[in-house]
Order: sequence, then C-alpha cells, then structure tokens
Amino acid sequence: MEKKKIYISGAIAHHDLEERMRVFGAAARYLSLKGFEPVNPFDNGLPQPGDWRAHMRVDIGMLLGCDCIYMLQGWELSKGAKLELDVASSCGIEVLFEGMG
Repeated sequence: MEKKKIYISGAIAHHDLEERMRVFGAAARYLSLKGFEPVNPFDNGLPQPGDWRAHMRVDIGMLLGCDCIYMLQGWELSKGAKLELDVASSCGIEVLFEGMG
C-alpha cells in the first residue's frame, strides 16, 4: 500500500531558523515512523532564508500534492501556516494537528 504524503506546516518566519529546521526534521522523522511520507517545506529547493512569497508559492504547490497536512504546535501564530491550513481545508486535504491523537 502506498504511503500517504503528509505536508508539515508550522511557524518559520520570525523564528530561529536552525531551531525551526530541527523541529520540522523531528516531525518528519516522527511521521515517517507513523507510516507517512513526510513532505518538509525546508526541502523546497529555495535558499533559506528567502523571499516569503517565493517560498509560499513553492510550498503550496508541494502541499497540493499531499494527502494530509500536519499542523505543528504554534501554527496559529504563523501567517503562512494559516494560509496553508486554509488551502488544505478548501481542497479537501486531511488535516492533522500535532499533539492530537
């Protein structure tokens, strides 16, 4: 059976980039152990840090290719994560929240 692709979403801008990379990497490892194929926006091929709009355009494209979105704790504080959640919900992509089940 094919693994479900799951996009990791959370706050990045205005945070320590190295810390965020560690958090997203840990989430990817966790989701992989749970049987998902994680899609990490830090692997979008663009330079870090970079232009927010350029990142969002690529990241939303990555999200649209996924079956699920995984919202990291603190996502509510991120303009980009809120946008990704709205896109996922509007497009019928299953939403999972860190710490919920």
